Formats: sequence, structure tokens, C-alpha cells
Amino acid sequence: MSEQAAAVVFGEALVDAFGSVLLPGGAPFNVACHLAALGLPPLMITRLGHDEAGRLLRDTAARFGLSLQAAQLEQRSARVDVCEREGGHVFEIPAGQAFDRIEAAAAVQAAAGTTAPGWLYFGTLALREPASRQALTALRADRPRRAFVDLNWRQAGPSAQVILDMLQGIEVLKLSDAELDLMLGWLQLPPIPGVPAEGEQHAAMARLCARFDARHVLVSHGADGAAAWDATGCCVARAPTSPVPHLRDTVGAGDAFSALMLAGLLLQRPLAAALADAVAFASLSCGWRGALPADTALYQPWRTRLGLAAAAVTTAPPPG
Repeated sequence: MSEQAAAVVFGEALVDAFGSVLLPGGAPFNVACHLAALGLPPLMITRLGHDEAGRLLRDTAARFGLSLQAAQLEQRSARVDVCEREGGHVFEIPAGQAFDRIEAAAAVQAAAGTTAPGWLYFGTLALREPASRQALTALRADRPRRAFVDLNWRQAGPSAQVILDMLQGIEVLKLSDAELDLMLGWLQLPPIPGVPAEGEQHAAMARLCARFDARHVLVSHGADGAAAWDATGCCVARAPTSPVPHLRDTVGAGDAFSALMLAGLLLQRPLAAALADAVAFASLSCGWRGALPADTALYQPWRTRLGLAAAAVTTAPPPG
């Protein structure tokens, strides 16, 4: 699997607990499952437990066609309690989780056979402890990979300074509109109000890109779709959202967006087309419960749209 993986996905695989209901989750895990089901299986570097949650994650990965051969193992898998509140969800993320202890040497060894230069996806939650930060730093130092980062900011995540340091040298940064405000505040840059029009220019966005040497910043605007900005601070693409006939929840919508955007980059699709696909798939994801769909058959039209082969993953719903 590693020899064929064009992308490396680094970070947390965990279970989201909605009361007594356990669902697989973790932004990197969700993105990796989406990519695998689309026919672009990545190398997933994470840490799992020998427990019920770990079995759920392994079974889920297998259903989506994702190998977890590079996953490091310990006793307990990571768990997040999700509380639904007006306006969204609250994530309670205890300290000392499995993803806080990803080992550098094992990560580098696992990634040694992946296609170079390829892409590296990571978020920021798994960077809150030194061990996993060292693992990511070692991965990036071992060989050049183009980095796609979804900030996916959580209160229980690393400090602003750690995040700013770890984002240096990335290629693409994905933010929600709220995270854009947060990032501009961290960098002491003026806010960028509202949803931009294509061609709109902002010096603050150019300075944000320059801070990390990033080529593009992608900003999701919820019901208003998403925008792509380049390093000059120009909004170079806009994509409107698609209607959601049966809204279930928005958990994982950002991960669905990132997965389709990364798929577009892997396939070298035009930026505007990749952005439109990402917004459309994120909208679709709001129609299922949790971050991943019960039926992987829904990926087939997307594989066709992207020019990929027929699905090799199961279309059966998960047990229970």
C-alpha cells in the first residue's frame, strides 16, 4: 500500500461519542477514508488502541478500502465526547490520547516507500504534544512533500504559537471563516469582512500567505460556499454551496471538503473545479449522520466525475 500512496495523511483517528453511540472520526482519519473510497488510498500515519474503539476504526477503514498498516499501536484508542448545542457541536477532548504519542522513527519508516514528492495532509489537534510534533517534523524533514493543512482548530489543541511555527513552509491552508478571523488575530492582521467576490484583493491575505510561504488559502463560508485565495492576496476562485435536501448534521463537512480538494490537487485538476467539487461534496456530507457515510456506494458518481476506476470498496452498511 505505501508504495502506491501518493499522499500521506498524519494525525488523529478516534471515536466520536454521541452519548452511547460511537462513530469513527478524527479529521485526518475521515479525510483518509474519503480518499481511499474515491480510489486514491493514502498512507495513514496515526496511533490506535487494542480496544473496542480501535476495532471500530480498523473495521471502518477496511470498509472504505483504507489500509492502517502504518498505524502505531497501544492499549487505548482516542475518544472525543460530542455535545450538540445550538449553532453547532462542542467537542470534549481529554488530554493524553493515543494520537498525542505518534512516534517519529516509526512514522518516517512507514512513509519511506511512498511516492515522492506527493502530498502530506495534517491538521493541528495531533500537534498539541511534543512527541507527535516531533513525528510530523521528522516526516517533513525526511523528504519534500507538499503540505495541505486543515487548521480544524479546537480549544483542546496546541497553542497559537505552536500552530504558527508548525505551519511554516506549507502549500495550502484550509480555514473556516471563523478560523480565518482567529488566524488574522494571531498574526495581528486586519479582518477581511464578509464573503469575497472573485478578483477581490486584500493585503492581509497576502501577508498571511507570506507568513507561511503558502501558495493558497481556502476559506469555507458555510452556506455561502468557499473561496480560494492566492499568495498575492487575490480571491482567484469562488464556489457556491449546494442545497442539502435532508440536513442531518455538519460533523465532518470540513473533512469532506478537504478530501475532495486534496483529490483535485492529486489529480492536478484546475483550482476552480476542485473547489466546486469540494463544496458540493461537503454539502452532500451534511445529509448523513456523523463524519462518514454508511453506504460507500455514494462515492461511485464521484469516482466517475474524477475519472477514477470503479470502486473496490464494499457497499454494505456498517454492522448495527
